[in-house]
Amino acid sequence: MLELAKNELEIVRFLCSGISNTVLFANIEGKIGRTWIDSKKKPTYSVITAGDFAFLLGSVEALKEVDVSLRFVLEECRRKIIITNEFSWISLLSQHYSDSFQKFNRYSFKKEPTFQVEQLEENIKLIDTAFKIVPIDEHIYPLVLQDPFMADCCCFFSSLEEFMQHGIGFVIIKDNQIITGASSYTYHEGCIEVTIGTHPLYRRQGLALACASRLILECLSRNIYPNWDAANIESVALAEKLGYKMEKEYEVYSI
Repeated sequence: MLELAKNELEIVRFLCSGISNTVLFANIEGKIGRTWIDSKKKPTYSVITAGDFAFLLGSVEALKEVDVSLRFVLEECRRKIIITNEFSWISLLSQHYSDSFQKFNRYSFKKEPTFQVEQLEENIKLIDTAFKIVPIDEHIYPLVLQDPFMADCCCFFSSLEEFMQHGIGFVIIKDNQIITGASSYTYHEGCIEVTIGTHPLYRRQGLALACASRLILECLSRNIYPNWDAANIESVALAEKLGYKMEKEYEVYSI
């Protein structure tokens, strides 16, 4: 397989049919990850790794065997969330990685949420005054990267400068400790992918709701869409409190 340079990534766009994913689009725009393709002249399939995700595009139905180069690239997909809508890829993974192949579900949301600004503002007011919501700026950015629990809020940006130019993020601080973060996992034109987390000892206090509300309000002020894709039912419930409407449950894979 051939790895594409950033100026070649548009080659794979036609293989993305049926997959609408912010992280995938960010990859094609050269913002995150690596991309391989079977042929630059007549591509039939592609493998993309981007952050915690991998995308298997096109069809491998015509493959008679998994060659060394494809095996090498698929090893890059281990322990990632694998997204594909092509049965031939699912069949290949289940056969060649039978010891580790797993299926699980994620949840996508309609791109027409019903955000209520007054409710988002009220969500912020409900948290205890001991907690302070602050933007991720040049002072907070390195602290977020040093925190293994919060690093996803910034770590897929190449630098502070890139985050300050294209990222949006907020954290909640108490006693000089970062408790909650809501930020840009990655971005593409006019959109960010939301990532959010709260340290376990501080959950169920409305902190994630407040921090996400602040992030969404900032996105609305900049005319940027905050895309939400949920890994579990708890994330679905939080999204719906914020105004998102679930679109569908879909299957993803790991090896």
